[in-house]
Amino acid sequence: MALPDSAFIGAEIPLEGPAFDEFAEPSPSASEDEIDEGGGAENDPANEEPSSIRIAATKGGSPKRRAAPKGFVVNTAACTGKGSKDLFTIVANELAWRERDIETRPPRPPLQATIYCVMQTQDMLDRLPLLVRRHCWISRYLGLLDLCDKGNFARMALACEDLSEPNAWDFNPKTWVLPDQLAQVREALAKSKRTFIVKPEDGSQGDGIFLCQGVRDLDIKMSTKSNKAGVVQKYLDKPLLLDGIKFDLRLYVCLIGGSDIAPPLVYLCREGLARFCTEIYEEPSSKNMHKCMAHLTNYSLNKRSDKFEHSPESMEEVFDTGSGASKRPMTAVLRRLQDENPGFSMDAFYDTVAAIIRTTVAAMAPVLVGFSHAAAAAGTPLAAESSSFQVLGYDIMMDTSFKPYLLEINNSPSLCIDEALALEP
Repeated sequence: MALPDSAFIGAEIPLEGPAFDEFAEPSPSASEDEIDEGGGAENDPANEEPSSIRIAATKGGSPKRRAAPKGFVVNTAACTGKGSKDLFTIVANELAWRERDIETRPPRPPLQATIYCVMQTQDMLDRLPLLVRRHCWISRYLGLLDLCDKGNFARMALACEDLSEPNAWDFNPKTWVLPDQLAQVREALAKSKRTFIVKPEDGSQGDGIFLCQGVRDLDIKMSTKSNKAGVVQKYLDKPLLLDGIKFDLRLYVCLIGGSDIAPPLVYLCREGLARFCTEIYEEPSSKNMHKCMAHLTNYSLNKRSDKFEHSPESMEEVFDTGSGASKRPMTAVLRRLQDENPGFSMDAFYDTVAAIIRTTVAAMAPVLVGFSHAAAAAGTPLAAESSSFQVLGYDIMMDTSFKPYLLEINNSPSLCIDEALALEP
């Protein structure tokens, strides 16, 4: 089965107007996996989960460096350890841009238009003064890490829901913030027999997440936590399943630029990841709520299972709709859903997800401007327009009626390459 061309079409998502406008067809070189650094947490690269982004390699195993004409310098000096540097190198070579992976301390103003690839906040802060040079960019926004924090995002979403039209935020599961809204959580648990999911505010890769039913269950499980900060959400207890297994979807969204009078450009990649549990799903009960590999789709948890299915070895098998891998290209899963369910439409799915992205970015954009103003007031020289861009990971889950729900926005979706798959010429 050949990979459809549409799998790699990107789409701009304006904050007003049509949901999709085709803008480019990037090289079909990256297709499959990621590291979940979890809700914006800045993890030590040594602790990252291995991924399986599959790329085309030249004969001999590594991409061939091209001669660099005039253009951007891609500065990867801040990308250390196991991380995204390999991918930045591949992109620079593909575009015939020069890579610079050694840098003076402190960094000096560049003589040529430069893209600074950074992974940590301090690396971004060290380089902000350099962005006043024309055509210099950096791969992080001031403040976006804080906005993607589970608690902060929940507070923002709650405020926006109060100010928006009814159902404008119905893609966001009912959420409470701990410890601020503990009384409301206890009241909701006392009135409902539904299951709730509790996520620690500083957690990542599924660490510390648990399900609960009832006030006593919550109190017992919270008593073991030293940090009580987190969010509580109504659990989606009737998720869409494939072969009886629960899954979620990771979509990649790129924000570019922005200013006081113009929001950032927003692009959605039509390809993403489908991440599967490794145990058959059962509606949660006191007897099975502890089975995290049936309820939580986090790769960091499911990779430990002896039932974890690794990806096939050929591109054709990777994109086959019949693949049973625990991580699959999102388009393969969407095509299977469309083939097997007359009520599901890939186009409608993308339109709905685009609306979710449009709504959330519109809420975050003014806050990002505020962070820039605060930095300028503190004496950091900044350009009038943002010279930032950033790739975010939107985690989506559908229910049995194919309605997408936003689980979280990941500030640092992994771009790490773990294994390569040669493409046929």
